[in-house]
Parts: sequence; structure tokens; C-alpha cells
Amino acid sequence: MLSMLASCSASWVLPGRLPGSRQRAGVPVACTPFRSDDEFDYFRRTKELTVELTKPLGAVLEETAAGGVAVEDIVDGGSAMATGLLKKRDRLLDVSGTDVSGASFDEVMEVLGGAEDPLTLSVSRGVIVKKKRVVQAAPYLTIEGGNSGEVMHGVIMRTAIQQSGSELYRGMDKLTNCGGVGQCRACVVDVLEGGENLSPPTDAEKKMLAKRPSCRLACQAIYIQRDREVQAHATCATCACACA
Repeated sequence: MLSMLASCSASWVLPGRLPGSRQRAGVPVACTPFRSDDEFDYFRRTKELTVELTKPLGAVLEETAAGGVAVEDIVDGGSAMATGLLKKRDRLLDVSGTDVSGASFDEVMEVLGGAEDPLTLSVSRGVIVKKKRVVQAAPYLTIEGGNSGEVMHGVIMRTAIQQSGSELYRGMDKLTNCGGVGQCRACVVDVLEGGENLSPPTDAEKKMLAKRPSCRLACQAIYIQRDREVQAHATCATCACACA
């Protein structure tokens, strides 16, 4: 009995905990780096590869919470350690032509035990990819009659103008403006250049500023481009003259 188990078992194993499905689960790809340094951004990616190994593998297998089986450890005495082709955390996708990507622990064991030597294993492996950092210039706001400077990507123009220390509201508008909810005309600015780098006008803006095509409500315009400059008049009084 011991001899038969040794010859049929392709690996050392740990019993699984959760049942798996037959559907291969997709692996999400992160678009943002998990780490960066002065030269590179680092991303976690998943790649599929095929390796050929002989029995015994010398791999400790464990069923994963997402379904399927992954390599928990590599031990002495097997082809996995001798060749270095199989790695910890590799997830088995296919064993000699049989899809095991969503199989249970017992099902994978049955396939491994019945497969002829050598085994052809398709696995999914997590890797780290580094890419040269591309430093993007911050958006820039140039205000006629006010303070200019860099702004944060995604910031609202009203916020950018106020944070620059430029005067946006004058006279009674300082007390009676709607507070940036797009219900008044107190924060109207004349966008002289770079309007395409802002979010499109809302329907309310289009209606409110129908006769002022170059103007925007500062509280409704958002910077959507990272490295573009926007030039504008900072005060409603100036804008009112320019757009009238």
C-alpha cells in the first residue's frame, strides 16, 4: 500500500478547506503601482506558464479560498526543487491537458495520481513588473490679476483659485454666494486658454452661461488633465466685463 501511494502520488499535499468550482477565475490587474522609487514604478501582475516535471514533484499543495489548488511549499527529494521550475504560490491551472483551475483538492489529487510521467503543468504565477517612472507635470493655473501656480489633478477650479489666495468673490458676493453648489453666478470665470483640460460644462452651466461661451462656473470646472495649463480671469467682475 505504501509503495502504491508513493508511485501514484505526484506530490505531498495538505487537505483542502473550501470546495472549488470548474470555472477559471479571472485575476484582477492593478493599474496603480504598489511601490515606487526614484526611478521605477512596481506593479503586481499574473502570468501563465507551462512546465514539465517528473514524479514525485516534491510540492506541498493546498486548496485556495478562491478555488483550485496552489503550491504551499517545495520540499527536498522532488523534481520541483531539482529543476526550480515550480515555485511557491504557483496556482495549478492544467495537469497534462486536464483543466484543474477550479477543481477541488481531491479532484486535483485524482488527476495527478492518474497522469502519466512526465507531467505537463500549466500554472498561474504572480510576478512583479517594474516600469520606468514617467513624472507628469502638475496642472497649472494662470490667473490674470491673481496668484498663479500648480494645482492638484482632479481639483475644482473654485478650490484652486481660493487656495492660491486670489480674489474670486467681490462685494456682497462674499456673503451671498451659493458656496460652490452651482446655483449662482458669483464664481463665473473667463477661461482664456486651456478649457479643453477641464471637465465638460454641466447642463446647468450651459443654460446659465448660454451667452458666455468662454466662461465657466469655477465651482463646476474640474481639472481632468495632469500636465496642462489653464488660464483664466479670477474674479467675476473681470469676467462679467469680458464676457458681456
